[in-house]
Amino acid sequence: MHMSQRLDENQGRSDFFSSIKTLAFGFLAERFEGLTTGLGAHLIRPPGALDELSFLSSCTRCDKCIEACPQDALIKADAKTGLAIGSPHIDPRRTPCFLCTELPCVTACPEGALVWPTRLTHGGFNRSGPEAVFIGTAKIASDLCLTYEAEGRAASACQVCVDRCPYPNLAIKMEFNEEHTFAHPEVVSEFCTGCGLCVFGCPTDPAAIKIIPKQQLN
Repeated sequence: MHMSQRLDENQGRSDFFSSIKTLAFGFLAERFEGLTTGLGAHLIRPPGALDELSFLSSCTRCDKCIEACPQDALIKADAKTGLAIGSPHIDPRRTPCFLCTELPCVTACPEGALVWPTRLTHGGFNRSGPEAVFIGTAKIASDLCLTYEAEGRAASACQVCVDRCPYPNLAIKMEFNEEHTFAHPEVVSEFCTGCGLCVFGCPTDPAAIKIIPKQQLN
């Protein structure tokens, strides 16, 4: 066997094992991401939270953001969330995010898991602070919303969600359709912060509006 043939064979084996290692690393990384984000994907994170994997990797569960919230809106994830256990999240039906001007939860975070929010709209307008918060998007269930006719229930006027919204007629507004008797609330996702004030105020049980966490929107 010539020297060049042996070198080619050695190089071939090296490339083969290198490919195997790359595939194995990619598989393990994917499984790890699924493990860390899967059960926590339904959680609404505090304002300024990084993407779910980065957030869970950075958050030390120090509880400083929870302690800093003046509205007690942040609670710890329970054991059912797997590796997300102990991480802060919001249950808007219990207590929504009130979008504090100074966002004390963000400034209290020592590890950078929460960062000061900025957001660029489709129109090119750059927002910062509370109005730039994006922790999810509100979604209306027409079968539960009082402004829609449903089985055993006539439609009625209601705009509690709009009235409770910190950015009424921008993030959510009433739209009239000639096919219906009453105007219906419509969410403008570009401006919705996901704060959950609309969910908290909704008079139906269960609420006719819910927040889809941002990690489920990607």
